[in-house]
Amino acid sequence: MEATTELRRTLSRRLLPLLSDLEDLVYRHGYLRVVAGAVAALSTIGILGQVLGLAWLRTTFATAAAVLFVTAALVSFSATRNLRDRLTRTEQLLHSYLPDLPKTTPVGIRRWEQDTWIDENGDTWIRREVTMAKSAGHHLRYLTFTSVCYGATKYTNREKRRVTYDFVHATASDPQSGIRVPTTSRWSDTELGEPKLTVYVHLGRTVEEGDMVTAEWHWPKYSADLMKGLRPEAFDTSFTTTVAEFEFKVTFRNFKDDAALKVKPLPTTEIERSREGRDTVLRLKGTAPQNGQRFGFVADVRGTE
Repeated sequence: MEATTELRRTLSRRLLPLLSDLEDLVYRHGYLRVVAGAVAALSTIGILGQVLGLAWLRTTFATAAAVLFVTAALVSFSATRNLRDRLTRTEQLLHSYLPDLPKTTPVGIRRWEQDTWIDENGDTWIRREVTMAKSAGHHLRYLTFTSVCYGATKYTNREKRRVTYDFVHATASDPQSGIRVPTTSRWSDTELGEPKLTVYVHLGRTVEEGDMVTAEWHWPKYSADLMKGLRPEAFDTSFTTTVAEFEFKVTFRNFKDDAALKVKPLPTTEIERSREGRDTVLRLKGTAPQNGQRFGFVADVRGTE
């Protein structure tokens, strides 16, 4: 009995990390692409073994075929397990919010700060830090984070899966003790048909003064059209809850020709522009913004003649 228990523990320690890696691989690239890549590699080994007449290569082919079969089974199991887990978490969150639904409100914000970095190929990284006000009462609280890819056509499921994010909640008394918080998200389209991702951050019932949520996003090719000079792009923000102060910074990395970047501020916005090494940096800030009011600018990259 003890030997069986120990075997189960060993298998659990070894297989769970593997399943997690497979789950992440399939989620990012899709089931068909992963399997097609494995089959292509396997076919290449088999053909080489036959053409060159190498026994060890044929043995490798047979072994790889068995490994592929096992891997496909694990991938299928991992995908269904991930789906079951997501449904369970979503159901639990919805059930926990149901009694407080009429009383649930967003959290007030003391300071909202966002840094956006754009690479030459349009890949975009976003880091947002939100310092929250104390929430009275013991009702469930949440934050909403929304991002729109302006000018883009409809996203495929694979393109949506490539957009990754992470949210950490830290207390004011111990900023280094941040833990990941549960989130739910949904994709939708704007009135112009642009892809829009909304993430709801579920904070539970206790939000103390100075608590901070840190969000990190990676959105591949978010600004690809802008960096290619195909179309201008808006960088803006608006708020649907009380915000005491905010700061928004956009950094164009390794931007060689600063004069090629044309910036048009929105009527409500003043832009601070600077050159830091090879980067072009744009900053804007404000206090007590009105709900729904947009702040930001439109950027346009034009080739020099």
